[in-house]
Amino acid sequence: MATEWNFDFKAEAQPITLKAGKYKLECWGAHGKVWGGDSQSSGGYSYGELTLKKETTLYVYTGATGSSNKYEKFTFNGGGLGVNNGGGGATDIRLVNGDWNNEQGLLSRIIVAGGGGGAFSKTPAGKGGGFKGGNSTNDDNSSMLIVPGGTQYDGGRGYCDEWDGVFGCGGGSILGLERGKYPYNSGGGGWFGGAGARNTSSGGGGSGYVLTKDSYKPVGYIPTSEYWLENVGSITGGNTAKVNGYAKITLLQALPILTISSYNSTQATFKADHTDPTLLTKIEYFIDDVLKETITTDLTLEKTINYTLEDNALHTLKIVVTDSNNATAEKVLSISKNIMPLPGENVNLNDISTKLVEVNAGFKVGKTSIINTLALKNIEASLNNTLVELSEKIKTSFDSSDASVQDLMNQLTRANNTISQLNTRYKVASGITYQLNNPSLSANFYNGGYTTTQDHWINVSNLGFVPHIFIAECDFTKDGYLTKSLVFASYNVFSKDYVISSYFRRQTNSTFYSHGNIYNLNEKDVYVNGRGVQLPAFNNYDFAYKWQAIKFV
Repeated sequence: MATEWNFDFKAEAQPITLKAGKYKLECWGAHGKVWGGDSQSSGGYSYGELTLKKETTLYVYTGATGSSNKYEKFTFNGGGLGVNNGGGGATDIRLVNGDWNNEQGLLSRIIVAGGGGGAFSKTPAGKGGGFKGGNSTNDDNSSMLIVPGGTQYDGGRGYCDEWDGVFGCGGGSILGLERGKYPYNSGGGGWFGGAGARNTSSGGGGSGYVLTKDSYKPVGYIPTSEYWLENVGSITGGNTAKVNGYAKITLLQALPILTISSYNSTQATFKADHTDPTLLTKIEYFIDDVLKETITTDLTLEKTINYTLEDNALHTLKIVVTDSNNATAEKVLSISKNIMPLPGENVNLNDISTKLVEVNAGFKVGKTSIINTLALKNIEASLNNTLVELSEKIKTSFDSSDASVQDLMNQLTRANNTISQLNTRYKVASGITYQLNNPSLSANFYNGGYTTTQDHWINVSNLGFVPHIFIAECDFTKDGYLTKSLVFASYNVFSKDYVISSYFRRQTNSTFYSHGNIYNLNEKDVYVNGRGVQLPAFNNYDFAYKWQAIKFV
């Protein structure tokens, strides 16, 4: 079984599919081009440890050493353009495949080693990062000016705008190409690129980056907490072995894998696996933390377990896979006779609707049972009573020594436990908002890459969570037309996130006509993230939108 994968320079993405396990990721950025003399322009070195809980495909992009030909446009993976000496490209590992400068790809990088700046022999070059790219110096005949490297939050600032480093690219790459203004020695690529420099100077180095809980995450950043790395570092100028960028992935610890394919109130089907299947030792399953069975044979074959629930309360099913090093993989599922839990993956709107109906039915069943028992004591109660009110009726109307009181209290406790557990399954917020008028904001059409400006927007902040579903609607009548406006956003529910903005309009005694657009989510000024929700909408003439936001836990 392979335990180490090496990636030398290629001007293309290099995919690698890894099983669950703990891995060390290492990246070395490319050197910048050096003109004459012994000036060094080394790329950076970044490292960290990533634990994968499931099979995952990563994409490795290795940086090319700086070029001396400005007409080559870019050094592969972000080295800036330079009339004399181009910056070195960054080396990174990311989650999204495509061209190296694809915006979604750059926003999916989890580890980056910066490239060195393009170097003039008489001035020290800006070496690649490091969490901050190295600064170089600028010999302006009369003074020495710093040419900065990229940082965690911004690119190095050059002599003019065209020479500034930007996200993923060294100074000279973007505006320089558009306007024909190239620095003589350009900045290195990186998390943010280094600045470009004048003719007798050297460019700044690009910054490195490693994703952690506390690292900076720009708007639209794609990786979630499951990709946080540990034991991280980034060293400026750490590539002392090769002029091009390169990378290495090393398996540190093999881990078990557990995949649930289906489950309900009577059985569950699942499959165990391992980075090294020979290390698996056992599978156990528990109902409410009580061990029901231990399996020690044919551990990698798909298995179906059967169980019986004795009441209508919400129970937990826990399946645990263990290996010879006592490493475990486990899944904890909520199961009930009356309420089918939401599936953990591939949820669709029909599933959501069905499960919410079942949740409502489950509440009614539990409350009806309590109400019927209270009726035996001639105590009035109805479904309109809250569980707190029902509890007060029980406590004030029954003697504590009465055996039926204890039965009722037990039922009430089980019902409250069920409700508490159900409340942890989703979060909901709702409210009213008015359209935001800002024609400077823009959005990308769905799957088209075409950008358009939008005059009208919905903006909701301070939700306290990132919703999976957001819906806003507005009904109004104006100039004899009845109009319904709808805005719908789906985030991390289907294979691709999107926003639908539409309206339906008609006059009395006529049919509706409609218009709508679909946009990419978390691109340009369209977002659903920790800041809140901002979505394009059609003009509703300042009538209020009612909105609902739902998060599945």
